[in-house]
Amino acid sequence: MPDDHNELRVLGVDPGSRKLGWAVLVADRDGVRVVASGTLTPPKSAALAARLGFLLNELAALLSQHRVDALAVEQAFVYKNPKTALVIGQARGLPIALAAARGLSVHEYQPSVVKRAVVGSGRASKEQVRHMVQLQLRLPDLPQEDEADALAIALTHTREVAHRGGVEPELLAVSRGAQARGGWEAAAPPPPTDARAYYAAVVAAAKGRKRR
Repeated sequence: MPDDHNELRVLGVDPGSRKLGWAVLVADRDGVRVVASGTLTPPKSAALAARLGFLLNELAALLSQHRVDALAVEQAFVYKNPKTALVIGQARGLPIALAAARGLSVHEYQPSVVKRAVVGSGRASKEQVRHMVQLQLRLPDLPQEDEADALAIALTHTREVAHRGGVEPELLAVSRGAQARGGWEAAAPPPPTDARAYYAAVVAAAKGRKRR
């Protein structure tokens, strides 16, 4: 955790040339909270170069505005379509290059690692990721898919830092007795490292609520 402001500010990015999810999380002695998040969407009719230019400018503005300490981005994986792989690779390069040019640390996580950290299973569905991100970060609304992925990636990094001893583990625990809006609730969730048990408890609580 940086000494100058005693907090860790992370920009999570789910790369894409047509939709790019982003999220800024802060971890400090009060816990982990969302500063801002959303989805960058270039004009649909724009050529690839124009879309990349749009994303470059928007990402640069986000880095300047939020003064983050680290970038967490989804790691590249094998695509069946070479053209898709090339485009995604170009989109991934934008935040990585911008962060590196500013002297920020860059951290890459495989999708299965992110799912396991947030849901407890590396094969979790997109919907499970969305619901668990909403619950664990106490969001008032269910985030959109790309935004949820970015939130999950940033959350994964804060937990990795805690695991290495960079942030006290209790900073990353969901507040005991916290209730997520929209019908999900969980009392006294276990530590973040036990995400699978946490998810089971959430599902059980949701089922119990429906039976009332």
